[in-house]
Parts: sequence; structure tokens; C-alpha cells
Amino acid sequence: MRWIPFVLMAAMALAGCGVNATRDAAPAAPPPAATAPSAPSAAAIAGGLAGTSWQFSTVAGVPVPAAVTATLRFDASGHISGRAGCNSYGAPYTLTDDGTLHVGGVMSTKMACLQPAGAMATERGVFAALRAAARLQRDDDTLTLLDASGNPLATLHPQPSS
Repeated sequence: MRWIPFVLMAAMALAGCGVNATRDAAPAAPPPAATAPSAPSAAAIAGGLAGTSWQFSTVAGVPVPAAVTATLRFDASGHISGRAGCNSYGAPYTLTDDGTLHVGGVMSTKMACLQPAGAMATERGVFAALRAAARLQRDDDTLTLLDASGNPLATLHPQPSS
């Protein structure tokens, strides 16, 4: 009887794959009309963020402890993901032409981490920053999450290569 939920989940997953496999491809959209170059917009910044990974340096003005890893990755599909200090997370995001950032409902794993010291405090700060983020600012190798009043919530730097 314990295996019934697993069989149901597998059947739903396979059914979803079958539905996606039978869809016709959407027709290609015509290319956009050429326009004069302009200053980089937030949309250009967002496009430049796709596929990049960042590491939180400060959260709520407090440096992230050296032993704690808190990251943020921007996917081209409009999703962010990362590690908040202890747990992994993911959420949809949008970044508009005027620089407004909206992070949708954040989903995360639910483990408690006693080590390294500061992991859970950092995680609470990361999730609070993502919930309150209203704008995104990028200056060279620094990414700053800002609240609606323009106050910094967190600063990030490019994630070192592993």
C-alpha cells in the first residue's frame, strides 16, 4: 500500500510528458522592426542576467558569513533559483523596462541547518529580500536588490566558478 502514491505520481508525470509530446510547434513570429539603439533598459539588463549566477555578499546590511553559501541564478525562462544559506529555492520573476523587479512565490526545501553558523539567519534575510524586492540595480560586478523606496535589501557579486 505504501507504493500507491509513488505509482500515482509516476503515472501523472508520464501523462504530462505524453501531452507535451503531441503539441504542434507554434509558428515563428516575424522579426521585429529595426530601431535606433538606445540606452540599456532594465529589459536589456534582464536579458544580460539570463544564465548568470550570483552570490549574496550582504543581506539587510549584514555581511554573509564566509562559511555560508547563498546564491541567486537567473534562468532565461523567467525563473530564479539558488541556495538561501541552508535550503534550495526557486521562483518566477519578471523585470520590466522601467527596472521594476517582481519575484513570485518562492518555493524551497524545508531543512534546518545548525551549521555553518549564520546559515539560518542568512536564509531568513535572503527570503525577506526576495519578497520585498521591487527594483534591481546592476553596476559592473555588483547586483543590488532594492525595496520600493530604493533602499538596498541585499548585494550580490558574481558566483565564483567551482
